[in-house]
Amino acid sequence: MVKIRDPIHGFIEVSDQEMKIIDSAPFQRLRNIRQLATSYLVYPGAEHTRFAHSIGVMHLVSKAFDAAVGNFKLMNDGGELFNNKIDTKWYRQILRLIALTHDLGHAPFSHAFEEIFAIDPKDTKGKRKIKHEYFTMKIICETEIADYIKQISDEFILDNIENIGNNTEEYKITPELLWLIYEQENPEEDSRYKPRDFKLLRGFMNSELDCDKMDYLLRDSYYCGVNYGRYDVDRLISSLTVYNNEKYNVYQLAIKQSGIHVFEEFVIARYFMFIQVYFHKTRRYLDYLLVKAVKSLDIGEIGHDFSVNTYMQYDDNNIIDMLKAEARSGNKSAIAFKNRDLKSCVYQTSTHSNSTKETQWLNKIYDDLKKNLGNNAVWIDKAVKEPHKMPAIGRYDDPDGKGIPVIVSHSDTATNVIEESVLLQGLHSLISISRIYVDRNQKEKAKKIVKSYFPNPNESYEEDVL
Repeated sequence: MVKIRDPIHGFIEVSDQEMKIIDSAPFQRLRNIRQLATSYLVYPGAEHTRFAHSIGVMHLVSKAFDAAVGNFKLMNDGGELFNNKIDTKWYRQILRLIALTHDLGHAPFSHAFEEIFAIDPKDTKGKRKIKHEYFTMKIICETEIADYIKQISDEFILDNIENIGNNTEEYKITPELLWLIYEQENPEEDSRYKPRDFKLLRGFMNSELDCDKMDYLLRDSYYCGVNYGRYDVDRLISSLTVYNNEKYNVYQLAIKQSGIHVFEEFVIARYFMFIQVYFHKTRRYLDYLLVKAVKSLDIGEIGHDFSVNTYMQYDDNNIIDMLKAEARSGNKSAIAFKNRDLKSCVYQTSTHSNSTKETQWLNKIYDDLKKNLGNNAVWIDKAVKEPHKMPAIGRYDDPDGKGIPVIVSHSDTATNVIEESVLLQGLHSLISISRIYVDRNQKEKAKKIVKSYFPNPNESYEEDVL
């Protein structure tokens, strides 16, 4: 057993076999992929990477699983959640491996780089790009990671052979099984899929209550030096339990009624991180400069024909090196990113600018600025995100198992999380922030044009922060 010291969670225990995954080349690559793309150019401390985040998620998913299984047992008079203790240990190991490997397919600068991904051939409308998860699947299945997963599987079976007996095939852990549980589309079509248990496992890693969000909110908040993403993670985890959806014979990750307020805190933390950090106006423009510069490199579209070995050669560091070389050769897009050639934000809508009136104002100002300053001097951006998906994912007892049940303590019955929280009911309007940027040497002229649309001194527009 190895202990890794983490600034967010303290000591994290990792088995010797799991350390082989961490020490592997595909995982070590994550040391050079920043968690927040270009945010380090806005928040100097935001140099943290997918490497530490992945280890942190593994730590949290272990705690969350233990808490949920334990609380289910307490609420059911000592009744075990799964058929036997071996299943519990098996599922816990599976979750740790999913958490540890879930970000292996991230491209350089995380999501920003995905702009050069090819259109997914499965999308008949030809609009949806390939996701980084596709390369996660390829990496865990086609690199040494697959061998280490097999070794962990063999060790698990050997350590528990007295209880497993002749059912060794049933308890094998494979990369394909991890993918089936975590991300595979329409998993029910696969004969290996166990809906009752596997939908529960997916909830720990892919839901509105997942451990991926739990870690990145705390980690991003810490390294950016802000308080927006902080919440009581220990209280949230201790509130987790399991709902037995007898109607559809599935288990679902649930929360005790006493934990509804910390869940609200968790959702609000994510909401504020989006509007204050992830959608920061300077970071949005830096991402735009980065994407524009990367598109000028000789990489081409990244699609299904892109080999895993070639893909893994790319990380933040060598992309920066490539951009520096292009800048020395006179590439204007590379020079603009290297020099942080920023435009100034002169107009910003409200956080939830979904009204027709605001859209009309935005378009009028945008057209006026282009007319007076020139098309190339003006850039418009729109950042959109749902605060949470609770209203969209349906009732807690729907057959897809995506809902979040709240277990009512005095009756052991369940209800919808959205019905238990007036706060979450109110926090449903789409985050939609539109901004207009202009060349810095045109800023004062642009401000006057914008101000002419708001003669009322109580009206305001966004000033520069950086």
